[in-house]
Amino acid sequence: MPLPPGLVKDGMILRPKVVGTVISSLFKSTGIPRKHVITSLTGLSFIRRIVNLPRMEQTSLTEALQRAARKEMLLPPEDLYICGQAISRGASEVSYFVVGVPRKPIDVLVQTLAEANIKPYLVDLNPLALARAASQEEAIIVNLEPDYFDIVLVADGIPAIMHTITPRGNGATLEDNIHLLSDELVKTVEFYNNNHPQNPLSATTSLLVTGELSANTTTGHLISAEVGHPVETLMPPLTIPHDLPAASFTTNLGLAMKKLPLKAASNGKTSHFRDININILAGKFGAKTLGLKLPHVILSLLIISGLGFLLPVSQILHQAKAETLRLQTALTGVNQKIDQRELSATEAKQIEDSIGKIKADAEKIRQGYQYILNKNSDFARNMTLVTNALPSGTFFTLVEIGQNEINVEGQTDNSFTVVSYVIALEALKEYSEVRIVSINEVSSTKDTDKDKANPGVSFKIAISLAEQKA
Repeated sequence: MPLPPGLVKDGMILRPKVVGTVISSLFKSTGIPRKHVITSLTGLSFIRRIVNLPRMEQTSLTEALQRAARKEMLLPPEDLYICGQAISRGASEVSYFVVGVPRKPIDVLVQTLAEANIKPYLVDLNPLALARAASQEEAIIVNLEPDYFDIVLVADGIPAIMHTITPRGNGATLEDNIHLLSDELVKTVEFYNNNHPQNPLSATTSLLVTGELSANTTTGHLISAEVGHPVETLMPPLTIPHDLPAASFTTNLGLAMKKLPLKAASNGKTSHFRDININILAGKFGAKTLGLKLPHVILSLLIISGLGFLLPVSQILHQAKAETLRLQTALTGVNQKIDQRELSATEAKQIEDSIGKIKADAEKIRQGYQYILNKNSDFARNMTLVTNALPSGTFFTLVEIGQNEINVEGQTDNSFTVVSYVIALEALKEYSEVRIVSINEVSSTKDTDKDKANPGVSFKIAISLAEQKA
């Protein structure tokens, strides 16, 4: 069941009480138990790393992962929920797949579940659920939903690259968005191959498609023509009721498989897939193990996943109750639109003022940049490098280039964009060190507007120049 627009955005539940009420009504109308609910949030940002640690007792592992995260993830560990899973063990050390997830979206999710009288059980990441549903040792997985495209590259049995892109709107055709997706897939494969020259992805690696938009037969042909990898439909290794549209619920089935023993991949090939079966709530509440009977888990488990819910097929047949709930949800959406329109006039003026200031600042920076280009080739080269790596939607407020260090200050949408900028600068291999000095939230013009999205962050980055060779 879809939620009205404006309740969830970019992995953040904006109105926990409203969403909790809708979820509670759903449980009540269907009679499904509120125990052992497995959840995930669509569009949730996260950082993943492979960390090597010496062998140690389990009691010391949590603190060790926190220390490793402080070194590897750039963002402060106190802003993240950290959880990890061992993926290989050597004689003296163990490799861990470590994930850092921002605390705020998870805290709000737990609050939302509490509004629905649901005690948190397990929280997973959508890309990990998709990888689990595929259970392939090597694959490119694409989940095509109307509002987002998930991309997961699995290599050597583990998810190596995971990210989400937003399709174009405002009249864009399916062909337009498939072209956008194909460009991103090509970049993803090139990035992986450039970083793994000894073990690149094979040209015959399957591209597994799923999601609501994958039902269009044109989709697979368009992707195959632009990317080159053989395109197949993702089929989870489960016995699925024939009347369940599996492509629309692949993420949900992957979540359900968290409590099932993994089976062989549906293509019949031997797979060395290593399931990253983490619980983000372990970072919030500590590791817990709750008993759950596995038989009939698909038919008894309700999975809440971002913008939609997977219901047992037998419950979906209750048309009268579903229609009543649909009308209640529509009413909630109307009330949300009324609230938004009351704020639109003031917000429009603020946006116009902000755009004017940004344009004026950008023009000053452009003029200064052009002047520098004409004055000094070394200066110009460094300025070109830090500018070309700048993510979309990010702008400078200050750039200082000295003999030994470059100091960059600017503003962008969120802290993960800052991290992406740092990673892009490091990938240039031109600087001895790139580090984040500070990240601060930009103050909102309306402190009392609790439902307004975060207006962004300001940042400072220090770049140490490599020593010149004699």
